[in-house]
Amino acid sequence: MTLANLNETVDGSNFISLLRQDLKSKGIVNISTVAEHMTALQDIQIRDGIYSYDRYLNNSSNSNADISSFLSGDTRDDCIVWCVNHYLGLNRHPEVIKATRNALDKFGTGSGTSAMSGGLSSLHIDLINKLQNMLNKECAMLFPTGYSANLGAISSLVTKDDLIIIDRDCHASIIDGCKLSGAKLVPFKNNDVGDLERKIDRFSKNYPNTIVIVESAYSMTGNLAPLKDYVELKKKHDFLLYVDEAHTFGIYGDQGRGYCQQLGILDSVDFIMGTLSKSTASIGGFVVSDKKYRPVMKFYSNAYLFQATIPPANAATILAAIDVFENNPELIDSLHYLNSYFRNKLTVLGFDLGQSESPVIPIYIENPSILFEMGKRLYEEGIFSVTVTYPAVKPKEGRIRFIVSTNHTTDQIDRTVDTLEKLGRELKIIS
Repeated sequence: MTLANLNETVDGSNFISLLRQDLKSKGIVNISTVAEHMTALQDIQIRDGIYSYDRYLNNSSNSNADISSFLSGDTRDDCIVWCVNHYLGLNRHPEVIKATRNALDKFGTGSGTSAMSGGLSSLHIDLINKLQNMLNKECAMLFPTGYSANLGAISSLVTKDDLIIIDRDCHASIIDGCKLSGAKLVPFKNNDVGDLERKIDRFSKNYPNTIVIVESAYSMTGNLAPLKDYVELKKKHDFLLYVDEAHTFGIYGDQGRGYCQQLGILDSVDFIMGTLSKSTASIGGFVVSDKKYRPVMKFYSNAYLFQATIPPANAATILAAIDVFENNPELIDSLHYLNSYFRNKLTVLGFDLGQSESPVIPIYIENPSILFEMGKRLYEEGIFSVTVTYPAVKPKEGRIRFIVSTNHTTDQIDRTVDTLEKLGRELKIIS
């Protein structure tokens, strides 16, 4: 395969992420040549208007925005935005912005070093104490991002002598943390309690430590996990339970304390991870646990030990955001109302939403050509979300996600549903 005939031999709707494997099967492995082929395929997709991965919001994340592409130069005004995880819209809340400005004036812009090297401020300590109290745990560890929280915590807690069993739909940060640990990694079917127990029975007896890692809500499917069933399994089997609450902290439970709290299982979960870039509208991640695990995560987590910690102003943003949703439960109620309103309309029309329940609403479209065409046509109609393809999901599990926030209106939902219905019928996604 040469660059000259790439346009003829490769369908522009193919996945760029799979091209490297295809080239390898043809004996093309030189990184410079591979890069040229991947760039050429990217250019074909840009030409065809189906490449959505370079678009940016000119006025930053909101329920509507002017959107541009930094590769094609294309611009589209006043689009409805469905790909941002600010569930409660607090990145635009005046009290949150005010707290951030005040902290910026007092504490400056950055931390300058890691937490272990003097990078923490009094705001960080306030945030640590707040998270411990909210989730009824003795220890909270702050990380610069949600990704590095999973990467750092998991890789520090287990070693190559141990066993990790994870839900097959777990986030890439979890998978990378598992790989970095060197532990034996065994996946089980998404939300399948029976398959998990079979894997525990088969493998755990050969390892001194077993940790089961799941998410409370899965970012690509919107599925909620059967966490109570996992806690019941803990009564029969000896393992540690690690729950990623990235997509539930702040929007489930009493005062937004998360799905584990809503189910009444906080004391039965050994580690709860959360991100601070979604409901709390900032950046960072945390892991809460018993205090005995603090030195393990401190001294064996490179992601904690060698990364600059989040800036103090971001800690102020998070504290202010938590204060808003703790004291305004109607904000969370509004999010769940909009989620139900949107998904009920899509279900009636016959769109495949899988088993989703959370404010992440996927529409599954198996055929990649139709998936890319749907994304393109939606964008042309002023509705923006990013097509989800391999490696984020399996090649035949493509989808478009609609992430609901309290900044969305029922009018925006109605317009989006009407457009989806029109395009869904034209592309024969629904009958």
